Amino acid sequence: MTFAALALPTLDAVPAAYAIRSGGSFVRPLALSMLDSGVIVEADVQRRPKSEAALVAEALTRRWARITEGMRLFDWNLRIEQAPDGYFGDRNKSADHFWAIIHTTSGAISCPHVCIGGAMQALEEVREGLGQTVLAALCDALALLPTVCTPGFQLGFAEYMYWYGESNEEYAIEEAMQMHDVKTREELLTLTDFFTRSQFFEGMPEWAALPRRVLTRNQINRAANRDPLAREVVDAMTTIWGIACHYGPFADLRSGEVGADLIDFSLIIRWSEDDVATRVIDDYAHQAYEGEYLEASAVTPLKIVGGDLAEWLKHMEATALLAKAVEHLLAIFMRDEFVSPRNMVRVRV
Repeated sequence: MTFAALALPTLDAVPAAYAIRSGGSFVRPLALSMLDSGVIVEADVQRRPKSEAALVAEALTRRWARITEGMRLFDWNLRIEQAPDGYFGDRNKSADHFWAIIHTTSGAISCPHVCIGGAMQALEEVREGLGQTVLAALCDALALLPTVCTPGFQLGFAEYMYWYGESNEEYAIEEAMQMHDVKTREELLTLTDFFTRSQFFEGMPEWAALPRRVLTRNQINRAANRDPLAREVVDAMTTIWGIACHYGPFADLRSGEVGADLIDFSLIIRWSEDDVATRVIDDYAHQAYEGEYLEASAVTPLKIVGGDLAEWLKHMEATALLAKAVEHLLAIFMRDEFVSPRNMVRVRV
């Protein structure tokens, strides 16, 4: 049985929805557990919901709205299921567990795109390695959030789909030359749409997909002390890492246990509108749809009975605090001085 999604209140023009997908046998023990752990409060019961499912949905709608309030970029919607849809979901179905699934509002890969190339280049002009170091630290923070598709993710997709998992195309080109019965690389590239590593990095430095912390803290501070942009970015990163180090624990968003490819992102970060991110992501999604997949940016198994859900929601509050600090940094990167009109962020309206 599927219960209709409940619309959350609009939060800074970001729509959201919450839904329960399960039979009644799952909803009743979940409702009792939520009541015992304080997720359902007296005010929820006093509204006299029409069913246990409505009670659960209203309580989680209220709690999720509090968690995501103020978010403008990250697209987080929550649904819970006793098992994800599909054959692989049947394998994971358990009488004792359910799945907390985070996904985008309007379907898979409907999240905003943010272009960071202009701001990264501006930081590199202040001090070589500053943009790369900031991006490396940012990617470490993003790893604590529902999946964000960075240039590093996009390179991984390209390696997986086009180059047989290799870091470059040499082996794949040899295979393609035999398949198309051509004698040279140039002939292959002329006759086919074979995708090369140089195409991936056209207009983008390799460190954008493989960033490293190449500057020390002292070098970063010296750069920040002589440039207003660098100062603002470093201060924003300091806030992010202060939250990462002191405001956890963060929500368990492990998705490997689902046993299927996830086809969704809470945000796409790319170098520019002229890059190949859209092609690579679309090709990845098309291939994933041919196998076992789930439209989600994060999936977490939780016990029905006990305090798992309450604890996870509490940890999601810390995760959301980190996400909002990241949004502040991204807002700096999105300023008009760094983004051409065609590279403006795509935000839902």
